[in-house]
Amino acid sequence: MRHTASAPTTVPASFKPSGGIVAQPTGEPVMTSPTANDDLVAIWRSMTVGETANAPVGQLLKLLGVRLVEVEAGELAADGIVGYFSGRIGEGEIQIERTLPQADRESVVRELLARITPTQQSYTKRTLTAPRLRPAVVGGKPIHIECADWCDLDHVYESQGHLVDVYHSGVSVDLMGPRMGEVPQPLLHARLHADTFGTDTARQAPYIVVDDESDDFHMTPAQALEFADDLVAFADKVRALAAQAGR
Repeated sequence: MRHTASAPTTVPASFKPSGGIVAQPTGEPVMTSPTANDDLVAIWRSMTVGETANAPVGQLLKLLGVRLVEVEAGELAADGIVGYFSGRIGEGEIQIERTLPQADRESVVRELLARITPTQQSYTKRTLTAPRLRPAVVGGKPIHIECADWCDLDHVYESQGHLVDVYHSGVSVDLMGPRMGEVPQPLLHARLHADTFGTDTARQAPYIVVDDESDDFHMTPAQALEFADDLVAFADKVRALAAQAGR
């Protein structure tokens, strides 16, 4: 788990001269001495912002004595995390998920390295509140997708053949209908929905779906507010009918 700095259970990564991450055989990291760590600290503090920004990620990892470890898909994303650091200059570890897109890895690693100090510590790189990166299976392949924090779907279990078919759905809000002498039955359901990757631009933003288990009603937020007002007016009329029946 990410809360320890023990030896990784997966294969660490090295870097091509271009900075791309590639797998390499597992090997124990070289532990540096306190004197070497002091030297590393001095070098790190003397580097300008430009030097740090232009240095290949692989060189920065080697300089700072940090190893990069790939963990299983979903281990970090389940907590809204894309990268986790534990350690200090000279003996640290960064964890990312093996399915994190190559294009996103450098920015995540650089941000974590920018906070490294000589003191033992741990910190995380989190996704934005919305969207967040979560694991998914599309076309039989594991990937990460942007997913709003209200989405309640498991995109690995609810796998899709194509990205345009991936959708987001929130927890259902239910209205039960009582029956005389019987158990109440579901009458209406409402939930947030979004076809973020679909071709219909009107449905890419979050909207509300109301269904009665026989038909779906798709509403914009403005339409949903009007519908809610109508429900309140309807409830007042039902209340008035109940009062008449009770006389």
